Amino acid sequence: MKRKLFLFCIVAAVLAAAFCLLPEVAGSTSGQVPGDVLMATGPAFAALKWPVGRNNMGGFKGYLIFVPADAPSAVPELPTWDEAADNDELVTASGTFAFPAEGTVKAPLYLYSTDATVGYNVEAQGEPDGISYRQTLTAFFPGNMKEAHAFAALVKNTPGYYIFEDSDGQQMMIGQKGMPASTSVAFAGGQARADRRGHTFTITADSNYSAVFLETPIDVDAVKDGSWSSSPGVGG
Repeated sequence: MKRKLFLFCIVAAVLAAAFCLLPEVAGSTSGQVPGDVLMATGPAFAALKWPVGRNNMGGFKGYLIFVPADAPSAVPELPTWDEAADNDELVTASGTFAFPAEGTVKAPLYLYSTDATVGYNVEAQGEPDGISYRQTLTAFFPGNMKEAHAFAALVKNTPGYYIFEDSDGQQMMIGQKGMPASTSVAFAGGQARADRRGHTFTITADSNYSAVFLETPIDVDAVKDGSWSSSPGVGG
């Protein structure tokens, strides 16, 4: 009698355990993952690794692209922290520039820059728990052309966005929607015959990020030759 009672208790315990485990087994077989082991998505710390032998040439290509802040109807934008799916997306602006038909500026403006004069540097600014970045872009336009002096007069109080490209072909943007970049221009006419004369552009902007990359590159050649268009499949 005692042996039968003991066996009955064992069987009952096994059945009870199986009943408790049934929801978890069902969840795993249906492809569902228990809530306590769901993987987090969004920006997160990750290891920074450098592949041996990878190219790392400094400098930027000899051009800037300028868009006055009040000209476009649409601007490439960064996601909010909560919207970013991963670390790459956090610092990548999606979308393209678009311009209204009635506007005076209907396309980005190409600005030639002397080779090896485009530079980009970033410094941290702010107090603890309020740190951000100050981005600075520089470039040099040669000569004593009236067009350059006129551009300097127009841009000195015109906020906007600048696109530039690193040696790896990555297009970057300084100035964001709601926080456009400002431009100061200096001119040096030289003294000696061997001196180079021209305008130095210094562009600054505040940002939460040390760099902003474009998801959709701008067709620089189309901007340069005037064929660029914000219409899908044309120039942009």
